[in-house]
This record gives sequence, structure tokens and C-alpha cells, in this order.
Amino acid sequence: MSEGAVLITGGTGLIGANVARSVLERGLRPIIFDMKPVYENIADIEDKVVVERGDVGDLGDLADACRRHGVDRVLHLAAVMSIQAALKPSKSTVTNCIGTSNIFHLAQLFDFKRVVYASSAAVYGKKPFYQKTFGRHVVTEDDPPMPYDVYGSMKYLCEGLGAQAIRDGVDVVGLRPVMTFGFGRLDGAVGILNKAMRDAALEGRGVVTRPWQADTMINPMYAKDAADLFVSTLLADKKLKRPVYNLGTGEYLSIRGMMDLAEKSLSSNQHIDFDDVPPSEGGGKDPPSFDYPDLDSTAIRSELNWTARYGFEGGAAECIDMYRRIGQG
Repeated sequence: MSEGAVLITGGTGLIGANVARSVLERGLRPIIFDMKPVYENIADIEDKVVVERGDVGDLGDLADACRRHGVDRVLHLAAVMSIQAALKPSKSTVTNCIGTSNIFHLAQLFDFKRVVYASSAAVYGKKPFYQKTFGRHVVTEDDPPMPYDVYGSMKYLCEGLGAQAIRDGVDVVGLRPVMTFGFGRLDGAVGILNKAMRDAALEGRGVVTRPWQADTMINPMYAKDAADLFVSTLLADKKLKRPVYNLGTGEYLSIRGMMDLAEKSLSSNQHIDFDDVPPSEGGGKDPPSFDYPDLDSTAIRSELNWTARYGFEGGAAECIDMYRRIGQG
């Protein structure tokens, strides 16, 4: 098996495309595996990566790609996100759960060096549960998950599958992102925030709709920061201490506070407002609300001695700059 081939499922998505760039920067070969590749997200590196079109729910598709390219590490990011998972739970189970199980199965067959997969903060319960039970809204990896929607339940099952894979001798690490934002994604709950920043930069006014409220508190993470931490976890030259970690930069902000930071990169006549209406995606149905506790991500950051390069304000500034350049181009 050749050295340095990294399979990235969902590799043209928001985090995946940045993971592919980070893998390239480290001198390794990204093998992007995506059911519906979004080539514009990897336009700058398309000639440097291999793109395999396939379904993570199909073990044969995955095995064939791994065998042909000599894959020895996997970053598993392919998933159906929260809004669509609620609208199409059966189809989403195939991608989110069976797809993850397939990855762990192949890790045994091909003796991968490590698998790092995306779990989610959605495995935790709503903030009031932890406030009532433990008297605090900050949670660590030692606190019990309590998923309250379909997506969170799927991701918790994936963590159980990961625990079994570890018992079977596979080096598996799960990371729990909360809210990852970045240029290029305009669908789903995160897309509402990205679109608000884009519209403010290009049209003078952006609007944040439900499920977000101005006072919603969350741990934001710029896609480039998230990708860097995913790849750092994959390539760490030691066995990590935990099977799963909270992912973040240490920031815990309100959505209004985030948009205020974004407005620092806008002109004085450009602004972002809030409108209490359902999102356009999902046929007017309300997606699950966000009421996450504050995920303490100290464990992974300390273990890898990792510090975010951008943070929310730096990431928002770069997004807005990119939207302006594309809009003017």
C-alpha cells in the first residue's frame, strides 16, 4: 500500500474542500469521495486531487476507491445535515449511519493508520438540561449526550459504532463540530448565516431567519480552522487519549454578536438584520431549533497544542472579502 493517500468523504463540501487543501499542503494525496461533487468548491486544486464519485452507503464503491488509490487514512465528513435529516430521515440514515459503519469496516479490512470522522455537537441535549442537571451550561466530553433530534441521534449512533471499531482494534477518533461556517455554503442552517453576510456585502442588507434567533448562543468555527484541526488530528504521531472530542476554538457567541463582528468588515451603510420567519429551505417547515450548551473544546486543543488561526471575526472578514471579489468579478 502506497504512503500518503487520504480518503476524504464529502470532500467537496464546506469542511471537506478545506481539508483537501490542508492535506495537499502537508504533502499527502487527497482522494475526494463525494456523491455529488461541487467542483467550484475545489476549482483552485482540482488538477491536484483525485475525485471519485460514489455513495458512502455503498461498501463496494468505497472499497474500490480505497483499493485503487492505496488509501491508508480516512477523514470521514460525508453527511446529510440537520434540516434535510429531519425532512428525509430514512435516506439520511443510509448516509449518516450505514456510511459511517462502512468506513469503520473498511478500516479493519485495509488496516488504515487512522480514521477521523465528524460527529456533531447535536449529540448533546439542549442547554437547559445541563443547567438543571449539573448547574452549568458548559459541557465536556465527560458529560452525557442527550440528543433531541434525528440528526443528533444519528451522530450518537455513529459514536457507538466508533466505540465498537476501537474495541475491534481500529484507530478511530471522532470530532464534534458545532457550527462551521465559510465561503461557498448557502444551504442548511449555516447557509442562512453565510448568505446574510454575502447579501450584506453585495446588496447592502443581509437577513438571518429561523432557526436562528439573535440571542442564540453557539460555538462558531471557521471552515479553515476546522479543517486544520481535523487534519492535525488525523496526522498526530501519537495515539489520542479519547475516542471523541468536542471541536472548537474556545469562542461561545450569540448570533447577534457574531453578526456584529461580521459587520466590522462591512461598510457603514451595510448591515445584517433578523427576521422571525422560517427558512426558504424545507418548504416553509421550521427546522429543529438550536439551543446548544457551550462545548468545552480544551481537551483536543491542549492535547495537540493547537490554536485557531482565524477565529470567528477573522473568518467572517475573509468570507466577506471573498464575496466582494466574486461579486465584483
